[in-house]
Amino acid sequence: MKSILITGASSGLGLFLSRFFNDINYNLVTLGKDKTKIKKLKSYLKEKNKKYCFSYDVTIKKNLKKFLAKIKKIKFDVVIHCMGGGFGKKKPMISQKDLNFLFNVNVSISAEINKEIVDKSLFNKNLKLIHVSSVAAIESTASVGYSMTKASLISYVKTLSKHLIKRNIFVHCVLPGAFEYENNAFMRLKLKNRKIYNKFIKNKLPRKKISKPEDLLGLFKLLISEEGNILTGSSITADYSESNSFRI
Repeated sequence: MKSILITGASSGLGLFLSRFFNDINYNLVTLGKDKTKIKKLKSYLKEKNKKYCFSYDVTIKKNLKKFLAKIKKIKFDVVIHCMGGGFGKKKPMISQKDLNFLFNVNVSISAEINKEIVDKSLFNKNLKLIHVSSVAAIESTASVGYSMTKASLISYVKTLSKHLIKRNIFVHCVLPGAFEYENNAFMRLKLKNRKIYNKFIKNKLPRKKISKPEDLLGLFKLLISEEGNILTGSSITADYSESNSFRI
């Protein structure tokens, strides 16, 4: 049975994928920041996965080191990095401090976890490293800091894939469009301001309907399979034609 690490597991896509892979009996390691939400996830997980359900604020270096120490004896088949966000830092003239924070949480921490797993051979044959970016990375529709750092993730995946392919390690990036799930940004907007939420759906989504994480599931199933290996280095847009970019 495959072993999967999922970061950003306390809400949104990370939470959905954690529940899904748990339900089909995969071995799971899950990481999230919010202790209350991770405790709730832990209560949902099968007994074998409860032990490896961690709550750490890994933006703090010592906590990242603690987490990496916890996984040092595990061999992974798949890593899915759902960790990230804009964290309310919306000013276009973004400060260096805020930009560094967003780069850390959207790119650097995932890169550090990847480095630990690859350098210390904490993986089985044909490791998959999957990263979740956003259509904002190619459309520049979100804040400067969020759009910029999610775009950096695309470059990281493309470049890293060229170095790791010869070791049969496959690196992917998924660019979801708008979707809603427990406590993610669009679910929060729906609860906070239904008028703006409805306006976004009407004006920005061609099919006039917001996605669910289930819509992305087939893509993730492909990427963790051997059939998905040829897509290594690709950034795959999955948005029901929400974006205007000429890319897959």
